[in-house]
Amino acid sequence: MRKRIHDQEYNRGEWAELYVFLRLLGTGRLHAADSGLNCKADSFLEVSKVLRCEASGEPTVYAIDPTSGMVTVQHADVDAPAAGCAPLDRDAASQASLFSCEDLPSAVPVAVADIAASERANDEGCCERVVSMAACEHAAQALFRHLTSSASGTKTMHAPVEVCDFVDSIGVRNPKAPGVRGRDKAFGGKADIVIETRDGRSALVNRMGFSVKSQFGSPATLFNASPSAPLLYWVAHCDDALMKEFNTLHDARGNRGWFACCQPFFSERGLRVSFARARNAGSFERNLLFIREGMLEIIAACVRERFIGGATTSDVAAITASVAEQNPMRYPPVVASAVYEKAMKDFLYAAFSGMSATKPWDGVEQVNGGYVVVKPDGDVLCYHANDREEFREYLFRNTVFEYVSAKKYSWSLIEKIDGEYLLPVNFSIRFKK
Repeated sequence: MRKRIHDQEYNRGEWAELYVFLRLLGTGRLHAADSGLNCKADSFLEVSKVLRCEASGEPTVYAIDPTSGMVTVQHADVDAPAAGCAPLDRDAASQASLFSCEDLPSAVPVAVADIAASERANDEGCCERVVSMAACEHAAQALFRHLTSSASGTKTMHAPVEVCDFVDSIGVRNPKAPGVRGRDKAFGGKADIVIETRDGRSALVNRMGFSVKSQFGSPATLFNASPSAPLLYWVAHCDDALMKEFNTLHDARGNRGWFACCQPFFSERGLRVSFARARNAGSFERNLLFIREGMLEIIAACVRERFIGGATTSDVAAITASVAEQNPMRYPPVVASAVYEKAMKDFLYAAFSGMSATKPWDGVEQVNGGYVVVKPDGDVLCYHANDREEFREYLFRNTVFEYVSAKKYSWSLIEKIDGEYLLPVNFSIRFKK
């Protein structure tokens, strides 16, 4: 028995991928955002196709025709028409509800029968189905209302039945279906949705992969912590007694209490902490070398400032500015601030492009698409390759150094290694909202 979307539970951020998919089919347009995440009315991409692969690996093309206001759903190879395809489930189509569209123009064809009757075979023998863009937009709005309602406060949830019926009728079995088989490397390995676009300014056609993030779920993580890849810091003037005292610190609730208990310990006991090395030099340090020489030391200085140095903010831009003032890399003062800022922007963009702390990375920024943001009001905006600098500025101004679980990510306890006292510190970088 095939998997149906009706039976699946996801969190709001994961359902947001389905919302973006439906919204793009409904509007046929993806506006760009400025560095403050405001819509740039004069900069947009005309979406001509959305490409998906379900778990079966069979690619499906959703071709958008704004002139007729219709979307053609076709099972075919994304580069060449296939010899045939399995028809969509007729039962699903017969059960699908395209909602009561009282708020849509009366001329819009939204009856279930319209979809069922529009299934046909094209010249290559592939099955096609046609659905109105208005129906896709209406489904998107119904899903968004559900995801942002007060009743949707649980961690995971089902989508509304009527939304599930509709997307099931057009071949969607999973809101998080991979974009297009074999194309993960082409889009940096982080594409949540693959679209074919027509630039509204140049009319150029391009196939792009976009990562989808929403602002109505939990803030998304840009750079993930790894238990195997903390940074190691020397703890000078430490001894076994101080190590034991530090490692037993806990707050009133029995938690590690890093900022309340552990961070003040270093200055109170006169311990000097300086960067030693990355524990996972084989991957993390190697990956950072592809960004720039000294990138590891710059990241380590920022992490030290946030988690050991007593910084009052977690803001990436503010932490970077503080490190620039200290200038541990000894850059010429006249350019130090700009160099540290550029280095951090390079790091954030590399993290977006697929660089991680553990997986070997070749340094090639292979993303030719960008980043789609679902705003709290449901607006869908993007940063794409043509706006690279604006996107880098957005990443820099809208991310924070995130505290991660000491137990889960194997850090916060001083270790004695070859007679040296070393403190592992782990971190992630997360969007502010």
